[in-house]
Amino acid sequence: MPGAVALAPTLAAASSSAAAASTLAPNPTSRGDPLTIRLCRNAPASATPLVPLVATRRYVRGCRGAALVASPHHAPNPRLRFASAAEGMAAEASTAGAASAAEAKPFAVLFVCLGNICRSPAAEAVFRTLVSKRGLDSKFLIDSAGTIGYHEGNKADSRMRAASKKRGIEVTSISRPIKPSDFRDFDLILAMDRQNYEDILNSFERWRRKEPLPDSAPNKVKLMCSYCKHHTESEVPDPYYGGPQGFEKVLDLLEDACESLLDSIVANNASISG
Repeated sequence: MPGAVALAPTLAAASSSAAAASTLAPNPTSRGDPLTIRLCRNAPASATPLVPLVATRRYVRGCRGAALVASPHHAPNPRLRFASAAEGMAAEASTAGAASAAEAKPFAVLFVCLGNICRSPAAEAVFRTLVSKRGLDSKFLIDSAGTIGYHEGNKADSRMRAASKKRGIEVTSISRPIKPSDFRDFDLILAMDRQNYEDILNSFERWRRKEPLPDSAPNKVKLMCSYCKHHTESEVPDPYYGGPQGFEKVLDLLEDACESLLDSIVANNASISG
């Protein structure tokens, strides 16, 4: 048949072209087979020539004609890059969050005397009043405690509350003994006299054998009168067994010391002054 005879060369040519094309088809089980790709599907063939990629090095020409070289064995995994970037951002966010939390944490001050019913409650009240007048309430955590728990749960001595009230200072604290966590929670611990100072440090040494406490805790303990600027006394005397003048003297010392104490804390803590 003439038609069949004419068709034979055409079929043979097509078969030959298909066989040639099949030799270029990638073999997924072998890295040595050549691979033909086009980077830009929508670009004309003249702008994006087909370039063979061999097993060890790939020579790719992009849409703009810039040649790129890459190794399939060392090509970065986009998933790994994304995970690494995500981890980096998470770490930065965590660091920023920690810094922000540190800035937001109030500066904690604890005042300590023997029974926590005269001197330390008054010191707490005086300091709280000064902080409030400067509009710094949110910047501070203020409390008081005693080296003994004899008066635990009681209000401050009525004589001290009355003397303080005359000066516009409200003493509202309830007595409690100092505890191990105070050495972790407070930034500064103010002792009213030297005996209080020694008792606080002795308590620290005793408690640290039973639970973890910061080694730097003893450095937080200071004498209250070390902040006085207008008085020369080195201790705040206990007024419990004296008359009204003893309570007035205590308040004089505390007002002097607390004013200087607040100035010192603000000057040395940017998160408060800012």
